[in-house]
Amino acid sequence: MDIEEEYGQKRISYKRCQKCYNIIAIFYVVIFGMIVFAELYLGFLGGSFYTALGAFISGAVLTAGFCGAYLHKNIFAVAAPILAVFNSTIVPFIAFMAPICVLCTVLNVIANKKYNWLEQQDGFPYFNVRYRVQEIDNSQWNIKDPFTQKYEQIKKQDNNNGKMDEI
Repeated sequence: MDIEEEYGQKRISYKRCQKCYNIIAIFYVVIFGMIVFAELYLGFLGGSFYTALGAFISGAVLTAGFCGAYLHKNIFAVAAPILAVFNSTIVPFIAFMAPICVLCTVLNVIANKKYNWLEQQDGFPYFNVRYRVQEIDNSQWNIKDPFTQKYEQIKKQDNNNGKMDEI
């Protein structure tokens, strides 16, 4: 396989991971943001302690899901549905969100696995041949050929001598 084709496939995989992370994060922010707002509104309006506690836990679900998507940590992604199930025991009208959180967690873990593999690959995150060639050129620029090294060594010795032996 040609390096350009390989980089193209890796670039497509990287963009798919980013798209998956964006969809998951938008889901958590929009849906659980509305749930937090509604629970806070109902909690303050009705004065219910359980609804306010549900708003706090929904905020924790929102934070865990968002961090799981953008920090690429599976622990946050797994914590979100656990908190959602716990929240559904406190506030029953949230029960429909737990299976959706589990689905988002599965997608997030799969995307994290692919993303972690892509991080180990050559050319991450750009996967562009021009960037790779530029990196090679920059590394080669710092390597001096033996003639230049010998010339600099002789020049350094002559400058450090400081005596006028030729006269």
